Amino acid sequence: MESLALCGRSILVIEEEAFTALEAVTDLSDAGAKVYSAHRLRDALHMAEHPALSAVVIAQRLGADHTAQVCRRLADLGIPFVFHTRYDVTEAKQNWPDAPVVTKPASPRELVRAVVGLLT
Repeated sequence: MESLALCGRSILVIEEEAFTALEAVTDLSDAGAKVYSAHRLRDALHMAEHPALSAVVIAQRLGADHTAQVCRRLADLGIPFVFHTRYDVTEAKQNWPDAPVVTKPASPRELVRAVVGLLT
């Protein structure tokens, strides 16, 4: 994996599945990032306002909640994000065509590369 490829970057992981969130946080931390996480929509909206965020890894859904509201806020703030999902992304890609998609389950290298790609 790209050792320390994300050094000095702050990444938010928005994911409700505990194991998937832990894997993403670990993978991004191993690449040097300072990682925050949110598991509920309310928390994700609050964390999206963090002034030091470099990028976000976001699930399309948090339980019954769709994360489109968070995506709109991130876009307004100019914070790049990557979808990390197992759902059909057709609608998401129509609204956010520049957002890469990493399909779950993803390898650590794949997720880190997608985030690095957002920042280069």
